[in-house]
Amino acid sequence: VWEKREEKGRTEPGGDGTLRNTQDRTQETFVQEPVLVTQSTVVVPVRTKKRFTPPTYEPKYKSEKEFIEHARKAGLVIPPERLERPLHLACTAGIFDAYVPPEGDARLSSLSKEGLAQRSERLKKKVTSQLSVRKIREHDPNFKIKDFPEKAKDIFIEAHLCLNNSDHDRLHTLVTENCFPDMVWDIKYKTVRWSFVESLEPPQVVQVRCSSLMNQGNIYGQVTVRMHTRQTLAIYDRFGRLMYGQEGVPRDVLEYVVFEKHLVNPYGNWRMHGKVIPPWAPPKQPILKTVMIPGPQLKPGEDYEEPQGEAHKLQQP
Repeated sequence: VWEKREEKGRTEPGGDGTLRNTQDRTQETFVQEPVLVTQSTVVVPVRTKKRFTPPTYEPKYKSEKEFIEHARKAGLVIPPERLERPLHLACTAGIFDAYVPPEGDARLSSLSKEGLAQRSERLKKKVTSQLSVRKIREHDPNFKIKDFPEKAKDIFIEAHLCLNNSDHDRLHTLVTENCFPDMVWDIKYKTVRWSFVESLEPPQVVQVRCSSLMNQGNIYGQVTVRMHTRQTLAIYDRFGRLMYGQEGVPRDVLEYVVFEKHLVNPYGNWRMHGKVIPPWAPPKQPILKTVMIPGPQLKPGEDYEEPQGEAHKLQQP
């Protein structure tokens, strides 16, 4: 590194004893000095690839309606793209206008006051059932009151036989989504043995109803069938112990079973929807549960020993 130095003019004595001024002058002096050199950072610009920007084109069709019309002329079918999801209601959430059978399933004399009231109420329900049958036939022309009880009986028997082998796939086709949990929720770790013996009386349609859900076009039909049959039922727990009923003893059962169909669905079928339990029905047989009898509380390291007196009593005949 070279350093530049400047010197200005000054007054100097002459040879004859006089003073004289020297002109200002600049003297350049270069001095070399050691300097510490460090590594410098150099930024070199690198040219990157230019990004592709797609060009913007003007739309060929000004509106969506014009595009759909042009597609139809060309023979193209464009499926509709809807943001909302479709909602499928395969069944209703309960029994609408449930049939209330008379107490004891008996008919009162028409000469009494109660008998006249029962007869008039029955006539009103019969008219409503006839109107509902007409509405069902508008969607299902093959529906007949005379043939339906036997069909309902076959559905009832096959649905209960599916509980014996836990065939839930087949059971879904025979019962509605409302009835399925009621039939299987409490038999997960149990064994069911059900069988149909005979019909004590032919099944009979006692009530027909139609109702709409969400809108007037979404119609459901419900048919209540009276069944008086003889059945056997036995339920065993996971250890094989009997909990309810007896497998070899048949019992007479009177039931009012409701069957439902989604009428506007062209692929809909009649399925079991539930049962009507009248308030005068007798209580069910209690379930026999297997429980553990708690023993005496023992201290750590202590073994249970039966008293000799009680053991001696048990050994006696």
